[in-house]
Amino acid sequence: MKKVSNYILKCAAICSLVLFVTCDEDVPVENTNALNPEIFFESLSQVEAAVNASYNQFQTIYQRVGYVFPDAMSDEVVSSGDPNFAPYNRFEFNATLDNIALYWTACFNGIGACNFVIGNEERMRANSATSNFSNEDVDNALGQAYFLRALYYYHLVKRFGGVPLKVDLTTALDDKPRASEDQVYNQIISDLQLSTQLTLPKGITEVGRVTKEAAYGLLGKIYLHRELYSEAQQAFSNVINHNLLPLDQYRDNFSESGEHNDESMFEVGYNGEVGTETERWAQTGIGTSEVTFHSQDYTGWANARPSSKIIEEFEDDDPRLDIAILIGSNNSYGPGDAFQFPCPGCVGGPVWYKFSQLYDEQNVSENSSVNVRILRYADIVLMQAEVEMNLGNNTAAVDFLNQIRDRAEMPRYGTATMDARGFPVNTSDQIFKAIVHERFVELCGEQVRFDDLVRWNLDDQELSIFPDANFNNPDPSLQVIRNYDPSVHRVMPIPQNEIDSNTQIGSGDQNPGY
Repeated sequence: MKKVSNYILKCAAICSLVLFVTCDEDVPVENTNALNPEIFFESLSQVEAAVNASYNQFQTIYQRVGYVFPDAMSDEVVSSGDPNFAPYNRFEFNATLDNIALYWTACFNGIGACNFVIGNEERMRANSATSNFSNEDVDNALGQAYFLRALYYYHLVKRFGGVPLKVDLTTALDDKPRASEDQVYNQIISDLQLSTQLTLPKGITEVGRVTKEAAYGLLGKIYLHRELYSEAQQAFSNVINHNLLPLDQYRDNFSESGEHNDESMFEVGYNGEVGTETERWAQTGIGTSEVTFHSQDYTGWANARPSSKIIEEFEDDDPRLDIAILIGSNNSYGPGDAFQFPCPGCVGGPVWYKFSQLYDEQNVSENSSVNVRILRYADIVLMQAEVEMNLGNNTAAVDFLNQIRDRAEMPRYGTATMDARGFPVNTSDQIFKAIVHERFVELCGEQVRFDDLVRWNLDDQELSIFPDANFNNPDPSLQVIRNYDPSVHRVMPIPQNEIDSNTQIGSGDQNPGY
């Protein structure tokens, strides 16, 4: 179990904070709800406490809804019917669902915590002259807050489109109208550009905190999604100090024992500790719940089974399949692959192996302490391939793809073997097909597929049929039509309680179709 240092506990007591949770053993996450800036930011521990609070709401988001929404709406998952998954898997959600409101509120609570840090820059810099922290400490605090605010807004704009921009501490509680998507993305880019200049590199800062490399990685991702390819190329060129793990360590990307490895760039931390039963089942950012239900949802209860479509996408000799998905009794799991699937308390296969407790423990439980990987280096490499393809640098694009293939010990693109498998890479269109394939299998179950399909304009084609056993049946009558409308379901509805309470947003501001 992850432990929190005595130093951090003392800092929390001194600061008299109303909430104490941990991002990992070195980076606690604390709530600044009752803090008065006029008597705060007077010591390094107080600066760190305010920054730590900015991480907090990601634990709320990724307890469940953060992975439910994008995965259930993708073609990687088939829902068991659980009410947390089924409406999104079937595209039958609406503005009154509690989970949508929770997601919206958690993101804006996180933005508020970031604003508390950013809005007190002047006070921090003034106090640094007479306190035990320096201007460099202030820079790092601001860099983390800018990154996290950008990441919260990235979650919001992907799920809802344009949302209110609240970036001024003095007016943060005022009602604001919806900004456009372009305005939100411009704010994200601005925040990340500042973060790249202010944060510390990997290895210099504490494990679990935002790093300069993570800021450049997320900035490059935003540029790619905005089709700013030269800018993305430049941002990605600054991602150093990270490597693809060798195949025999590949599962470290998804296990508790492998957290914060050289491939991981940013993680949301959990420690498996639980407060009251109410706190566990209804995280609000206030309490002591430190668990994610991911392992129980995806492996134990199989509320989100891997689809037939993703299983068939893997090539027959791809070793990543058995590390990502447990299909049946032919699979083993756990330390040294010592146990035979299905595990105690698990349903039969197929279920997700990724991010389950099975890598390190025998049994799955609701109290998972496996960190959520938000950004890992394999994603960066695949995005670099896409950037180079769009810039007309096809040879460089294939080289990046082959970094992923080499790590998986799979045949390289550009060989007769891959040509025979239907993946030649002689043209940009063929390279794009290879990128789509490689991102599908490498990043499956990591909350990227739905957004990939939308930005590639492949969503209508790929999401209109349920990805079950009959998704590619030549008899159309056996294919189950999915209730997907790209003019509606690329985003979710603005929560009804926001429309009811925000004087600057009315029913006419709701996303089309809801």
